[in-house]
Amino acid sequence: MNSSVESLLGQILLSRLKFLEVNHSVFPQSRFTQSQVVPSSRIIAFIRGRVCYEVENSDPIIAVPGTVLFVPQWTWRKWKVIGGKPAELTWAVFNVGEGLLSSVNAVVSQPECFDLLKAALLRMYDLWQASEEEQLILEGEMKAILARFFLSAPTDALTSITSSRHPEVNYAVGWLQDHYAVPSALFELQEQLTLNPDYFRNLFRRQMHFSPNQYLTMLRMRAARYFLSKREMSIKEVAESTGYPDALYFSRTYRKFWKRAPSEDRG
Repeated sequence: MNSSVESLLGQILLSRLKFLEVNHSVFPQSRFTQSQVVPSSRIIAFIRGRVCYEVENSDPIIAVPGTVLFVPQWTWRKWKVIGGKPAELTWAVFNVGEGLLSSVNAVVSQPECFDLLKAALLRMYDLWQASEEEQLILEGEMKAILARFFLSAPTDALTSITSSRHPEVNYAVGWLQDHYAVPSALFELQEQLTLNPDYFRNLFRRQMHFSPNQYLTMLRMRAARYFLSKREMSIKEVAESTGYPDALYFSRTYRKFWKRAPSEDRG
């Protein structure tokens, strides 16, 4: 077993899962969602029909029966039923740990254990309105689903799992996820670390494939896109809520990152 996958699964097993939705539905032909950023993780089993599913930093995914897709939190996505026939899906939306899965990109697979995963998700759907005692059963089912899925996924799809990273890189990732709205986040983080600043930046880049600044910008931009979709906040308020006191600088950064103006992503 890949050591980083083993480490990730170990952390998931020790973490408490918080479920936001468990569902099963048939969507008519041509049904689609608007572009959106999903703030929670989700795993989806495609049972019938065909769906074109797009996520950031990836080619469009054509999901056919037998496909399972994991979408991590703060990910941009949109999807559409294609092929002229309805599509049947079952899925669960959840959060786990303190950003535990935030370093994992979207992962798509057609696992041999698809029938087991589908059956488990359907059992979870039946239990969704259940008592607290049965919520523990939900949690057990979900952990088994994640274990089967990640163990059966293609190795190259899991290259972004970095649970075995250096402790200070691990700490920095969690701290930035919790404090991305602090304007001086990078300075305050560096004050807490023991590693030489240059060494830490190089180590962070090797293990995360981003510089600390790039990673912080990604967190802020994903959060900003989500906040913009909610309509209630002005662009200035979104800027301040994501660590940018200067709304004009925020807008320039947003346009550079997403290739579109903040105003174009209003809900």
